[in-house]
Amino acid sequence: MVITSMEKPVLLEPGSVLAHEKGAHDIQWSRIVSLEMVPHPALERPEIVARDFGITSGSLIENVPAAIAGYVLQQWSVDCSPDHSLDCKQYRLWLMDPLVLYGVTNAVLAPGYRGPQK
Repeated sequence: MVITSMEKPVLLEPGSVLAHEKGAHDIQWSRIVSLEMVPHPALERPEIVARDFGITSGSLIENVPAAIAGYVLQQWSVDCSPDHSLDCKQYRLWLMDPLVLYGVTNAVLAPGYRGPQK
């Protein structure tokens, strides 16, 4: 869900939220996904992208709730294909291990992501 898409939100009174409606019961919000990204391997000058993103130790790691992982990867234009096959001119970062998105409901939003084959 995108916060700006909500219309007329209502503030609930303390104690009116049922136990099964609390955050601890929402697996996608409770689960933290560690997104390890590197400059796209097809770039001629990966050091420029590393500098742009403040990457000093080889990779950039962002820990995000699973509920927003697909949105983050889409917003940052991260190539999530297993073989870094997306165009590096558009996707300057590459997700090193796309399998971290397994079970993430909105992984379909991550550019190039393909779930495990059955």
